[in-house]
Order: sequence, then C-alpha cells, then structure tokens
Amino acid sequence: MSTVVDDRLGKTIYADNIKLINGKVQKRPIDSLNKAGLKLLSVDKSALYEKLKDMGADNIITPIEKRSLEREWDNLTSSKNFTLQKVTEYGIGESDVVTAVLTAYDELENYLNIVLDPTQMSENTDVTGMGNITTLFESYYTAKATLDETLFRLETGMLNGMDYRTKFNVTVLSSTGITVPLDGSPSTLRVVLYQEGVEVTDEYQEADFTWSRVSEDRVADGTWRGDNAIIGKSIVVNVDDLVYGSASFMCTFKHLYSDTMYFEKVGIASLSKEVPGKDGEDSVSVQIFSSNGNLFRDGQAYTTMSATVWKGDEDITSQLDASLFSWERTSGDVVADAAWNTSSKAIGKKIIEITPQDVVGRSVFACHVDI
Repeated sequence: MSTVVDDRLGKTIYADNIKLINGKVQKRPIDSLNKAGLKLLSVDKSALYEKLKDMGADNIITPIEKRSLEREWDNLTSSKNFTLQKVTEYGIGESDVVTAVLTAYDELENYLNIVLDPTQMSENTDVTGMGNITTLFESYYTAKATLDETLFRLETGMLNGMDYRTKFNVTVLSSTGITVPLDGSPSTLRVVLYQEGVEVTDEYQEADFTWSRVSEDRVADGTWRGDNAIIGKSIVVNVDDLVYGSASFMCTFKHLYSDTMYFEKVGIASLSKEVPGKDGEDSVSVQIFSSNGNLFRDGQAYTTMSATVWKGDEDITSQLDASLFSWERTSGDVVADAAWNTSSKAIGKKIIEITPQDVVGRSVFACHVDI
C-alpha cells in the first residue's frame, strides 16, 4: 500500500504499508506501530500569526482582511468539528484538554462574531478594546495541539505518553569496571545514549538523565542521596553507596519533546565491592549478564541470566563447580523471596532462565559465589 497522508486533525500523519481501520479501539496497537512509522508533526502557524499581527496593528480590520479571517475561521471550525467527533468516540469530553480547547474557541468566536458580522463585511471594523486577535488564535491552536496529541496517543495505544517508536538504548559505564574499590576511591558512572545504534548523548540535556539505586534495602534506596532527583550524564559512587557489598545504579533517560509526548529508556550497571585475594593475588568479582536487558514490562520478563566470575581480568567461571553458585531474588514479598531463593532454580546453577512467574513487582536478582 502506498503512503497515506492524513491532515484532518491540523497535524500531518504519515503511514506506510498499513490497513486503515475505523473503530474506537485497535486490538494490537503495538503491532500497528511496528508496521507503520507514524509521525505527528505540528503545523507551522508562524505565517498566520505574522499576518494577524499586521491586521491588528492599527486596530482596524478591513474588508480584505475580513475575507482572509473568514477563510481561516472556516478551516478552523471544520477541523474543530472533526476533532470533537474523535473526542466523543473516545469518551474524553469532560477532560481538561477538551475544556481548554472549547474555552479558547468560544473566546475567539465571540471576537469574530463581531468582526465577521455579515452586514458589515464591506466596512472597516474598529477592534479597539476587543482584545488581541493574535493571542486569541495562538491560545486556541496551542490548546488544540495538546488535544491532538491526546487523541494521537489514544489511537496508537501510547496512553501514558511514552513514545517507543524510536529505538533508544542506554548504556552505563563504570570507570572501575564492575567493582568498587574498598579503600573508598571513587567510581565514575557515565551514561551513553544510542538512537538507532548511533551515539546521541551530546544531543540531549543533563536534565534528561536521572539516577537511582536498586539494592536489597528498598527503604534506603528511596532516600539515597536525599530527596532531590540526581540529575546528569555522570555520577560518582564509592563503597559507601553499596548495600551488603553490592548495588545496581539505574540511569533513566526521559526526554519530553512536546507537552504530552516523551521518549524514555533505562540503563543499569550492577556493581559489587572489591574482594581482595590473598596478599599478592588479584581481587575476585562477579558479573551478571541478562540476555534480554534489565527491565521488563509486567508479564514480559523472559531472559537468561548468567554469572561470570573474574579474578583480576581473568574469567575463571569455567574453573568453578556449579554447586558454588546461588541466586537471590529481592522483591517486596519477603516470604516469596525466601521460597524462591531456596528453590532448585536458584541453587547450583551458573545460568538461570527468568520468566514472568519469577518476577514479583520490582525484583532484583543477585548471584553469590562461595569461593
């Protein structure tokens, strides 16, 4: 199917190779998005606003200017009526975004009912004291843009505003590898953002990146480093930031590119304290790898977790018996965690398969190796 272009909402939507479906709810919005590269693009109103400023500069609306306003008003009314059909379809007529559009529309209509009086179309109209015509149009189109985005999210299934059509990946790098020095020396964690495989970290602001800690002490995680958000593309941690010798540090990339739409992706680095060997020997550390990432939506946690044991920079995993390995889950359910931690899945394995049944709310998995 050729490209479809739909600009009825005052926006332009491009869609390739999809079947257009009429109806309130699409059964598989995610599938539709995977097949169609939908893009919601704002219509540039700058030329209109410049024209309106010229009209209102002398507080006189001439017959020629009235005809121009009449055409704009007809287009606006037609678009608004179509939008309200969608509002009814999705049952959001009482929402604040709809109220804002209707209020702005009424204020603009009151102004234009005077200016576009059919009996005065051939005469100049003095608008002194009637308000700023440019501001009235701007208020309406600004409110409608927010409503258009709300409808777009409903039709595409992106109900919470998160836009997952562009593939981002977040990688967190540590200056000291997977361990944190015991002597209190700092480890710098740095985020690297990729968009469709290309690094774009520098294209986004520091404020788009926030950090949090995930450990076995959930209460302490909530107040880690105070109540204020930890913002930036890098942070410094040391052994005091660990809980029982380990912790995961999460960086969330969230970029709001319009009033209601945003990109979001999370990266995580799991660190443990340095385990010194005997005098003259290298330290030992454990690294966990997840084949399908670190974060999952509810009911979609399918991944393979494997533990790698390092002695200095040498991988010694193959030299160790599987019986030395045990896995631990920490979630909000202490009783369920205890049962899982002593199950056959968690004991005596270097590699485990995680399914949705293994995840209870916000779960953190760790691997202990008895050397």
